[in-house]
Amino acid sequence: MDSFELLLGGIQSALTIKVLTATLIGVLVGLVIGVLPGLGPSAGVAILLPFAVSLGGSAAIAALAGVYYGAMYGGAVTSILLGIPGDAPSIMTVLDGHAMAKRGEAGRALGITVFASFTGGLIGLIFLTFLAPYISEAALHFGTAEMASLMLLSLSFVAVLSGRNIIKGFATLCIGLILGMIGLDPITGPSRINFGIYDLIDGLNFAVVAIGLFGFSEIFNTMLNKNSDLESADMRPSLKSLMPRLSDFMATKWSQLSGSFIGCFIGILPGVGATTATIMAYAAAKKFSKNSDEFGKGSIDGVASPEAANNSASYSAMIPLFTLGIPGSATTAVMLGGLLMIGLQPGPMLFINNPDFVWTVFGSFYIGNLMLVFITILAIPALASIMLVKVRILYPIIFAIIIYGVYSINLSPFDIGVALFFGLIGYLFMKLDYPMVPLILGMVLGPMLERGIRRTLIASDGSLLAFVDRPISLVLLLITAAMIMVQIFKSYRKI
Repeated sequence: MDSFELLLGGIQSALTIKVLTATLIGVLVGLVIGVLPGLGPSAGVAILLPFAVSLGGSAAIAALAGVYYGAMYGGAVTSILLGIPGDAPSIMTVLDGHAMAKRGEAGRALGITVFASFTGGLIGLIFLTFLAPYISEAALHFGTAEMASLMLLSLSFVAVLSGRNIIKGFATLCIGLILGMIGLDPITGPSRINFGIYDLIDGLNFAVVAIGLFGFSEIFNTMLNKNSDLESADMRPSLKSLMPRLSDFMATKWSQLSGSFIGCFIGILPGVGATTATIMAYAAAKKFSKNSDEFGKGSIDGVASPEAANNSASYSAMIPLFTLGIPGSATTAVMLGGLLMIGLQPGPMLFINNPDFVWTVFGSFYIGNLMLVFITILAIPALASIMLVKVRILYPIIFAIIIYGVYSINLSPFDIGVALFFGLIGYLFMKLDYPMVPLILGMVLGPMLERGIRRTLIASDGSLLAFVDRPISLVLLLITAAMIMVQIFKSYRKI
């Protein structure tokens, strides 16, 4: 029996009342988790884990997976409407999505995220269904040296994303890398750069910094800008603009496809995750776009490409989980716990010993992806109508939501102070025309880069040749060097 026939059988099994209900509960919880600032898919999966395990069998994993990809859909809502990335992969959506919302096109931005998420999810599912064993085998060739080189390549995209001033982009990137080093040393253990503050022993929480940097800074900018009109026409969209447009789907088809394939290949690499995929997808879309100057100012392609990559990566991240038993992210690590709790050991033998379970779960993924399309399209007008609320009423509500979101992460008043501090930093960055995205990327990807470099050097007795001895690592480093040189040359020609 081939994979297609097995999939059809799995979809049929997933249409039973129990699995269907579990999938629906999962995607609804995921959407809510994604919309709430500060909570990500890993928190959502952990919250639902006890309930899901009680369902047993395929229904349990269908519910947990529903939370995962549902949160990917929902994460775009706060990014677009409030300019606050709920989790790391949503950072790139803020750049153009929030700009579109501020000029009265919240519905278009939310609409294209639904279309792009469905496209990315579908392509990711096809990879998961038919190519899982082969791709996982290839992913095993990525060791610590390759991972470090890949992180370096991802960070080099700052040269493309920094706008007019590459120097400012790399300056904020360095700040982000330093912030990522706060806390416990990942190899030897002692705390570093904590300034004697006990609450910094475990490091800075990404969500707290991102919410402050993007959320509070926007509020401060509006409040302190004497020339800003809080009731401007741009913030008062028409009813027509609240609706998604099918024409946008066709206009961004190539950005969606490129983002989807990038997400598929990056998502399968353990420890890399969707954040790197969205950075690469956005940079690729900007690089090959005929209207690259519009990126960062409200480009529809700038929303479509990272959203497609985000969702395709969420499905392809499950490939190493099911085929090798290796969780590729924090969320899939929690899902691994769910599999073990229901008495199943993920790996190659799972497909041989429990084929009905595997294909029913895969079938539930397809059904859940379709569920999310209809649910989110129906919800878009209601969500986008938030932009019709007068700003003097909306901003206090947003402020309260941000405070609640920050406090709920660790139940810590200290986190609120950190968010306010980075809100002021973000406001200064806006006034001085420093990009904020490189700081966040440095903070998220920096620790991964550090672990890759240090583990490679430990394994090679301190020899830097380990990074060029391995072909994949060498190719990634050459691409990184070429990209930086080309961007510097372009900047030099403009002077």
